[in-house]
Amino acid sequence: MSVSFYKDALRSMSRRSRLKKFDLLGRIFKPRPEDRVLDVGASGVTFTGYTFEDNYPFPSRIVGGGIDLRQIVEARRSYPQAQFAMFDGCALPFPDKSFDLVFSNAVIEHLTGPAQQERFAREIMRVGRSWFITTPNYWFPFEAHYHLPFIQFLPIEAQRSYNRWLGGSIPKGQVQALALLSRRALRELFPSSRIAGVRVTFWPETLVAYSIDPERGKMNH
Repeated sequence: MSVSFYKDALRSMSRRSRLKKFDLLGRIFKPRPEDRVLDVGASGVTFTGYTFEDNYPFPSRIVGGGIDLRQIVEARRSYPQAQFAMFDGCALPFPDKSFDLVFSNAVIEHLTGPAQQERFAREIMRVGRSWFITTPNYWFPFEAHYHLPFIQFLPIEAQRSYNRWLGGSIPKGQVQALALLSRRALRELFPSSRIAGVRVTFWPETLVAYSIDPERGKMNH
């Protein structure tokens, strides 16, 4: 099997997974033109073409951002209808319940410092009336960042050697700081949420913590 075929298969799986997540979001949240939406960890570089801003039906209602200036600059160029700014997802500069939806895709697993994931989750739930938070499934055998099987189960130094030996998508010999989450861990961070699995293979590759403002259901009846 050629390297190009392998990479094409990974890109196809990633795209299908993202589209399934956006489909789930549309079905449970039912976006309205007046909804104000926050995208925590907005990307203008890595996934341009099939990111949240490409799929949300009312892009002018999106406020997106994160801590990476390069991503913000590129997001502003790629998605001129939305608004983008630099901010820390663990200390969001917005009032309580100021967004109808807070969306974040594959950000929380990159928070590895003391209690960072807890602060991130609290901020999401503080500023959002509804939220939809996705992260790779710790128990899926194929790790989505390295593109190597089972590497997340190894100690850090063993990960470095494994990555150097097999040459995953992270530069050889390096380690990406990750704190992958299981269903139980995600539920502990978002205790009032439902936890859904999204899969395009034999097992859910992605987990979603979501909660929809109950007032939305009342308005729709």
